[in-house]
Amino acid sequence: MGYGSGYGKKGLGRYQDMKVQTASPAQIMIMLYDGAIRFSLQAKKKIEAKDFEGKGVFISKTQAIIDELMNSLDFNIAPELCTNLQQLYIYINERLTHANIKMEAEAMNEVIELLNTLRDGWKQALASEQDPTVKKLNDGES
Repeated sequence: MGYGSGYGKKGLGRYQDMKVQTASPAQIMIMLYDGAIRFSLQAKKKIEAKDFEGKGVFISKTQAIIDELMNSLDFNIAPELCTNLQQLYIYINERLTHANIKMEAEAMNEVIELLNTLRDGWKQALASEQDPTVKKLNDGES
């Protein structure tokens, strides 16, 4: 075993696995949104470059994340919120399909904007969860 073994792709993969395993549900949601945004931006670049195959790969990756987000909805905890998010995820998937078929960068812009808004909402929720002042106010303490 030489110097630096354990690093590189295998080391990075282990780090990412540990990061996911130790993350809170809100942090995992942010990671999923970050991935969907990253893949959407790459799909948009592929559309602009007229790279049909590359566009399809990155749109499929984005759709897989959106499907995972949809499957994670718990209607028992927040039925109205989950219904609204489900409708939004369905709409995002429709826009992704449109962008895929029509090679339309504008549809990707809309998807990216929606995903950024959703991610920002989760970031705010996570920040308030970690801020003891906000937690005390939410728990009714002063």
